Amino acid sequence: MPPAPRYLGLDLGTTSAKIGAFTADGILVKERSGAYPLHHPEPGAAVQHVEEIVAVAERLIQELLAALPTPPRGMSISCPMHGVLLLDAEGQALGPILTWADVRAQAVMEDFNETLRRDLLRRTGTPVHPMSPLVKLRWLARAHPERLAAATYLADLKSYLIDRWTTAGRLLDEQLASATGLLNLAGRDWDQDALRLAGDDHALALQLPRVVPAITRLSWRAEVAERLGVGEVALFIGGSDGCLANLGSGLLEPGKVSLTIGTSGAVRATHRGLQGDTEHQLFNYLLFDDYAVLGGATNNGGKVLEWTYELLRGHFPSIGAMIEAAVAAPDTDLRFTPYLYGERAPIWDALATAGFQHLRGHHKPVDLARAVLLGVTDNVIEILRQLEAATCPSEIIYASGGFTRSAGWVDLLAERSGRRVEVAHTPQASAFGAALIAVRGLE
Repeated sequence: MPPAPRYLGLDLGTTSAKIGAFTADGILVKERSGAYPLHHPEPGAAVQHVEEIVAVAERLIQELLAALPTPPRGMSISCPMHGVLLLDAEGQALGPILTWADVRAQAVMEDFNETLRRDLLRRTGTPVHPMSPLVKLRWLARAHPERLAAATYLADLKSYLIDRWTTAGRLLDEQLASATGLLNLAGRDWDQDALRLAGDDHALALQLPRVVPAITRLSWRAEVAERLGVGEVALFIGGSDGCLANLGSGLLEPGKVSLTIGTSGAVRATHRGLQGDTEHQLFNYLLFDDYAVLGGATNNGGKVLEWTYELLRGHFPSIGAMIEAAVAAPDTDLRFTPYLYGERAPIWDALATAGFQHLRGHHKPVDLARAVLLGVTDNVIEILRQLEAATCPSEIIYASGGFTRSAGWVDLLAERSGRRVEVAHTPQASAFGAALIAVRGLE
């Protein structure tokens, strides 16, 4: 019996790329991964160099295809949200990609009053925050107008890759476009008022990619197909990491929630309709058809525990041991606000700071670790509560990310949330979600 058809999902993240070959029912057959740096050239900056990403992505595609006995049927691409890349008239990068983690645009946040923020969120589905390309463009227009003046095209990693690898030109999928703060959800096209607000005449003069559904099929450039060996592989544009993770995890029904704690964290649910939630500042990103992904992301996940371990490493043999000790420790009156890295959801304040409350001389290192663990956990649960208020109570939470390596932490989340929690077993959910786009496209 011939093997089941394979479908590739290429997931390009903030610091690494992963590619998996999957069957249509989610069995991971082969995978490859590779890292690239996230650069911090000045305070608040978090940028990627597109050529570093392209080199890793192309190597992984070649390696995975060489490991498969037969060519896969199709492939699509997952990319991180909120990136900004300026290109010249020849389509060459004029600098690095400004990633979601770049917070220098905080300098212009005072330009957005509460009424304007709510209106933009209602129209575009993206909270007004320094992560947003809308706010990044406004910062560039104020701090570096010469960069915008020199640019011809506004792009991101996905639209750059599509132009480089295919004959389609500059396209962007609806999922990523709806995370820019510049797309009108109702019309599924660029919002001219948002563009004007983003960068005055500079942004309006930029040429933007054409927005297309995730299932859009593309044709490889001949030399790329030959170099990468993908001539027989149907390519689809794909979407964003967060939306495709929900698709790859099978979370398309009300009451099913994805909760991830890795370096950062996110809580997401899929719903139907474009009406989002402005009261709690939840994002609302297009998935496909009339499906959208509603939720919130936190900057302060496992990275806060890593910081705590560095602070207390003389008292614990490993970060895992510290977490297990914190899980087992009794509660005290010590509290920790976990905003070490500013915050997106639930408070949307890039200048927020962390701190211990009620810290006294009798508190031990394990008490500090316990307070930090509870602070991170309760912060994610607050996002969950906001999501439930906007949709419906959670029937089940599918947990993923590095925190699931601690069964005790998972149990703690269930106890404090009062919800049923199961560890998600879908390997590489974003990559599988991308592969499913190829499956859908070939049906």
